[in-house]
Amino acid sequence: MWRVTYSFLSGVLIAAMITNGVAVYLLHDVDADRIGKWNLAYWELSTEFFFFALIVLGVFLTVTWIGSLLLHVRHAPTSSKLPFVLGVGLILIQYPTEFAVRKLSAAHSADTFLLTYLLLSPVCCAAIILIDRYRTAAATANNVSQA
Repeated sequence: MWRVTYSFLSGVLIAAMITNGVAVYLLHDVDADRIGKWNLAYWELSTEFFFFALIVLGVFLTVTWIGSLLLHVRHAPTSSKLPFVLGVGLILIQYPTEFAVRKLSAAHSADTFLLTYLLLSPVCCAAIILIDRYRTAAATANNVSQA
């Protein structure tokens, strides 16, 4: 379970660092008072993403733990690639959609979108992990019973 969590967090943080660099240094997507202060803007955005990652990780860990208990798949093996890819995908989907929402709608809509995404995305990622663990546990049990 901890390996899955560390892999997921690694994917989120690595993708966030790259996405933040693109947002600040290439797209110049910063507040008006941060124009020309690119390093400060990158630092603030990275700090914001770090706290975002901690909240996402907390929700992901809680949902995965509760789901593992309910589905009885606590000891089922899980590949470390899947959580990493989900963590990267979480950030790669979040930034472009948040950017589009900010450009197309009012400020409160962007905040509502971010809050909804913050709560729903780790739940979806945890559900994918739990489905994978459940299938792995079922396949392992099926192979053991056939042997």
